[in-house]
Amino acid sequence: MSTNDIAEEIVFVCRRLYEKGLIAGADGNVSARDPASGHILITPSGVHKGFLKKDELLLLNADGAVLKGKGRPSSELAVHLEIYRADSSANAVVHTHAPWAMALSLSGRGLLPHSMIEAEMLLGRVVEVPFYLPGSQELADAVVSAIKNGPVQLLAHHGAISRGATLRQAFELMECLEHNARIQALAHLLGGARAVPIFQGNPH
Repeated sequence: MSTNDIAEEIVFVCRRLYEKGLIAGADGNVSARDPASGHILITPSGVHKGFLKKDELLLLNADGAVLKGKGRPSSELAVHLEIYRADSSANAVVHTHAPWAMALSLSGRGLLPHSMIEAEMLLGRVVEVPFYLPGSQELADAVVSAIKNGPVQLLAHHGAISRGATLRQAFELMECLEHNARIQALAHLLGGARAVPIFQGNPH
C-alpha cells in the first residue's frame, strides 16, 4: 500500500470507530506502519477522529520524529512506537475508550474470553495493564510487557488497545473485544457469564 492508501485507511477506520461509539470527540488514536519504509502514519493530538481528514495525519520515522504534517502526534505516541519495536509483525495499532470493555474493567470483572468460543480464538487472554499516566513511558513499557498474552489489552482507567498485521485486523480485534464485552456485561446482569464447556474449570 502507498502512504496515501494507508492514510485513507486510517481515516476510514477512525470514522468507523466513531460511528460504533468506540471513541468520542478527540478520544483514542490510530497508527499504521508502512512495512516497506518503516514510516508510521498516526492521528494528531486533540483532533476529532470522526471528522479526521487525510492531511491532518502525521508521518513519522521509526523513532517518532515528524517527517510531514502539522501539529503534534497523538499523546500516546510512545505506546505505538514501543509496540512496533517489540512486535515486528504489527503494522497497525488502535486505541479506544470502548464503553463496554471499560465498564467490565472499571467494575473489576475484566473480560473473560473463554466465555465465548470466538473471543477465545481471536482475542486470546485479555489482560489489564495497570494504570500509568497517559502518554508516559511507564505506560508504554507496561503495555509492551503485556502484549505476549495476545493482540488486545485493557488499560486500567484508560481504555483498550489492539494491534494487527493490518489496520483492518487491528480494527476487527477492537470490534470483537467490545462486542464480546457487551455480551458478557449483559450476561452478568442476568446472573453471570459461564465458560465454554471445554474451558470449564481451566479457562487459561
